[in-house]
Amino acid sequence: MALFNPDLVNDLAQKKAAIFVGAGVSAGVVTNGGTRIKVWSKFLLDAANKLTDKKIKTHAVKLINQKDYLMACEMISRGVGVDEWKKLLLAEYDQIGSPTDLQKTIMELKQRLVLTTNFDRYLEAAWLATNPEATHHHRVVKEIDDDSFQAFRDAQDYLFKIHGSIDDIDTIIFTKKDYSEKAYGNWAYSKFIETILLTHTVLFVGFSLADPAIAQIIENYAHNIPSARPHYIFLSGKPSEKYIEINKDLRKIFIMPYSDKNNHAELTQKFQSLLAEVNIRRRELSIKAIKNLTPDENVA
Repeated sequence: MALFNPDLVNDLAQKKAAIFVGAGVSAGVVTNGGTRIKVWSKFLLDAANKLTDKKIKTHAVKLINQKDYLMACEMISRGVGVDEWKKLLLAEYDQIGSPTDLQKTIMELKQRLVLTTNFDRYLEAAWLATNPEATHHHRVVKEIDDDSFQAFRDAQDYLFKIHGSIDDIDTIIFTKKDYSEKAYGNWAYSKFIETILLTHTVLFVGFSLADPAIAQIIENYAHNIPSARPHYIFLSGKPSEKYIEINKDLRKIFIMPYSDKNNHAELTQKFQSLLAEVNIRRRELSIKAIKNLTPDENVA
């Protein structure tokens, strides 16, 4: 019995989908040091505790509790100074670790375009782990600019790290100022994501849709092209029917709920089930293509 929308499965089978990976996917990574990579809220709280100015620290913690991570990040980074801020980022997000089963399953879907807001390097490791036959690396793009649109014309595999990469720390988008300059202030950023939404079925995972820049782009897209095909998101917990309805109407996004128990173990299971359905559909398409060959082609 099929568990997923046939349109989603078909688009994944034909590599007409793009997978959008958020911070939640990195949360399960265990580093070689035996710790889990910190989610942003935990990282910011620990960074705030390094502030010597108690007034700034109190305000930053309040912002974190309010989930205003951009402003909190701006205050903390300025409070500790540029050099110390970079050291904190590198100390946490440049740790070596093994990619999770979820990350590897995402890459096993073998979509040509994968996007992420994460600046760690575990998706690159997952790609290598699931492509042992590869002779060349896939393309990793660490900044969105006019060259990024080449991806819509060629046949290469891409990982777009739309908020930068820890191994090129100046590309990272994390603070309020970063967003103003590299997201809101970058015409290519919004246009690129709009083009992805228009040309591909997007599957969001580990992403809460709380990112202000991306949420606004999605809502503008849904408003301007109301007849466009929908996109999909795995969302933990039990969202209300009204919330599901609003996302369909205002964002053209279908929510696929799952349990967040046992460190979101069900999400990995659902992705593995999705991969199984996609592989079945790929075999069906291959058989159909063979049957549709002309007699001359069969002879050849």
